[in-house]
Amino acid sequence: MYQVFNGCAGSPSGPGLFRDVFLFGEEGIPLQGNRVINRFVNYPNDQVLIWLMQHQNRTLVPLDGVVLPLYGDWSYNFWHWCTEMLPVAYAAHEAGFSGTYLVPQSPFAAESLRLLGIREDRIRVAEAYDYHIECMYLVRKTTGHDPATMAIRGRIREALRAHFACSDPRHHLYITRNSHPDTMRKVVNEEDLLALLQRFDFLTLRLEELSLSDQLAHTCNAATLLGPHGAGITHCAFMPERSMVIELFPPTYVTPCNVLPCHQLRHRYFQLTSSCHYKGYPHGYDIEVNLPMLEMILEKELSGY
Repeated sequence: MYQVFNGCAGSPSGPGLFRDVFLFGEEGIPLQGNRVINRFVNYPNDQVLIWLMQHQNRTLVPLDGVVLPLYGDWSYNFWHWCTEMLPVAYAAHEAGFSGTYLVPQSPFAAESLRLLGIREDRIRVAEAYDYHIECMYLVRKTTGHDPATMAIRGRIREALRAHFACSDPRHHLYITRNSHPDTMRKVVNEEDLLALLQRFDFLTLRLEELSLSDQLAHTCNAATLLGPHGAGITHCAFMPERSMVIELFPPTYVTPCNVLPCHQLRHRYFQLTSSCHYKGYPHGYDIEVNLPMLEMILEKELSGY
């Protein structure tokens, strides 16, 4: 019978060190003897146990030394990486961690660590293996909705902005999600939206075509960030203070993921939701932008530009 240990709680005495640990599956579920170490903030114990019991063994790769696992737990998602995993990595870095960072395959993960001053030879991308770790290193971890994360997220922000922020020019940016037909939360009336944004000199970005550094070179100097809810709006955390953020939502999915950084940075933040009438909303999770409402916001807020 497995026992489950909370690996996210942290310790007043410092990081947790766990010797002779196996990491199983795509999520990297830690098993130490008969003890399952739940290092995840997005998965309850029962889910972790079910995955572990259903796991089919893969090639086992030994990792010597001290390892901080940063993959799994939605870390391939830019918002979860920036708000949950990157604070863990930076807390370890500030505490003098000198071991290996085991990161997801998403290119932004390794690149963000390099930008924060972590050497390339200490970053390893997790592959389709199980791992046997000599010593696993964990620090306190919480969700990206927890205000307690904002202090270290502020230090990450300043470290990244030191590479890219400049006094001007300041851009108005539109982040499109229409580049791929399978993407959720596409804008169904994007042609009309782009015609409106052209009047206000917006630059359209396809972030999936840019490296993280190229993305930050734009967003760290943006006066306005507009786009559907998704990874792109996470960049509101790297904009200059008191900027404008317009986040587009369908009525079928509205979430406060970016309220914390917008409040902290005193952004002018607008959640603009598609209209939904008595007969319901016909576009599922895609977005029909309320163009008259958006036009009114832009005319009011950008009249000085």
